[in-house]
Amino acid sequence: MNLRFTHPVSKPSRVTYDALAALARQGLGKSRLNPAEAAEVRAAIERHKQRQRAREQAPRDPLAKSGRWLRRLNKKMVDVIYRILHDHYRMPSARWVDEAGTYLTVSFSSPSVSVQKYEVWHRKHPWRATKLQMTLGVSVSWRADVYCAGLAKAGGLLTLAAKQVAEDAWEASWLVQGRGYDFGIERGYIVRAADGTYAHGRTLKSARAIADGRTKVWGEKLRQAHARKRAEAQARLRELRDQLAGMTRGQIIAAFGDVPISLRDSLRAGNCPDGTRSWINKWADGRTSGTVSNVLNTGAPLDEYLLRALAVAIARQRASV
Repeated sequence: MNLRFTHPVSKPSRVTYDALAALARQGLGKSRLNPAEAAEVRAAIERHKQRQRAREQAPRDPLAKSGRWLRRLNKKMVDVIYRILHDHYRMPSARWVDEAGTYLTVSFSSPSVSVQKYEVWHRKHPWRATKLQMTLGVSVSWRADVYCAGLAKAGGLLTLAAKQVAEDAWEASWLVQGRGYDFGIERGYIVRAADGTYAHGRTLKSARAIADGRTKVWGEKLRQAHARKRAEAQARLRELRDQLAGMTRGQIIAAFGDVPISLRDSLRAGNCPDGTRSWINKWADGRTSGTVSNVLNTGAPLDEYLLRALAVAIARQRASV
């Protein structure tokens, strides 16, 4: 308050109008405050409330508090970020100079980076190296929003803060490296592509365009891989079918008689459903599953359709072993 007290006063236990008005009356030596003095008391209370609200809204650094748990949390977070820096950024190191290397400090604040570089020498001065003191500011919820979400090293860049805006997109800030040991902060969006990689962009549209382009390339590679696998499987089936065609009924039973075979094997071989059911009703008395021995013992001719079904069943059995 801006009132000039003529009598000593004690500190109030509560910041309320009644408490401060009593303090003002005591200090002024009055039994009653005039309207101007009462307004000054109310203004002092309002200023106190504004300071309280400002302190509550200001971001707090939990690691600034004391406590073993917080020290362990800080150390784990620093260790994770330290490994990411050395895996994905150019950092100083020197085997022969003890003081060389990176000294990292991490605090909870808005995303920021501060770097100080020093030249350090071996104690006998034959070698020179760089000592880097780096201070990084990460979001208060870095562990939940970034680390646990798998974004800590998304796209090979250290993510300092992230806020999810879509199922596969985040508004984020990340660390970039300039020349030498210069570092900066870039802000934009991170999008997770269908292949599990991450794309960065200044806008959500640009980041998604990069991710979509990467998805198309990845999808084409998958299609090519599946096509190669199908071609290889078809070649093996043709080889097996040719092998069966050169064997007698008894040789097939001796070699593959215990292999299970079903209606599905015939359909996978490319035989039509109606033809397969007609064959089952004619030769197998309606049975839709059995063994190669059961099929051959029906006396059905070893035509192209049966050889294909047998080849699929035998190939499936080999794949499962």
